[in-house]
Amino acid sequence: MSIGIRPGEIHGLIGENGAGKSTLIKVLTGVHTPEEGEIYVDGQKVVFHNPVQSREAGIACVYQELNIVKQLSVTDNVFMGRAVKKNGLLDYPRMYEEAKQALTTLGHPEIDVKMECGKLGTGQQQMVEIAKAVSLDAKLIIMDEPTSSLGKEEINQLMETVRGLKAKGVAILFVSHKLEELFELCDRVTVMRDGEHIVTEDIGNMT
Repeated sequence: MSIGIRPGEIHGLIGENGAGKSTLIKVLTGVHTPEEGEIYVDGQKVVFHNPVQSREAGIACVYQELNIVKQLSVTDNVFMGRAVKKNGLLDYPRMYEEAKQALTTLGHPEIDVKMECGKLGTGQQQMVEIAKAVSLDAKLIIMDEPTSSLGKEEINQLMETVRGLKAKGVAILFVSHKLEELFELCDRVTVMRDGEHIVTEDIGNMT
């Protein structure tokens, strides 16, 4: 399996169940260490033994099942596992500001960074997940079936957000089984089957 994702590119990844898409995501995010093969980020070979190393290399993932703690605030979710401290205490003023800045960058300044995430709609909760990646200055954001639980309006909002990230030079790996979304959004598409690379092609050359 070989795949290359360019800065500022929305790269679709498709394949039937069992093709290996989830395994590839787990390798890129440090959940699994590959037994063979190599990963390069910005031309440098990297080896991930855990998700922290992947995150530090600039790779983030928005999973199909959102990794949101609904009882915590938007800010606490954005900074989960990496809280900012000042004089030994949580620096909430700075975290509030950075969380708001990330959401504003995504075009969602209306989301209250002090609100419990459980009070937000599914689409807004997903924006909180993406804001987490943006606040990390991620170079590559993997989106695993991101529209599966969204309504039409929320899907349109998500697509605008993804295009905005592309315009800022962020690479997006967009995993989906909805082919119409790929034709609307992606620059190139890679097809997997049984763990093998079948084809990578510009979307304009595919039917």
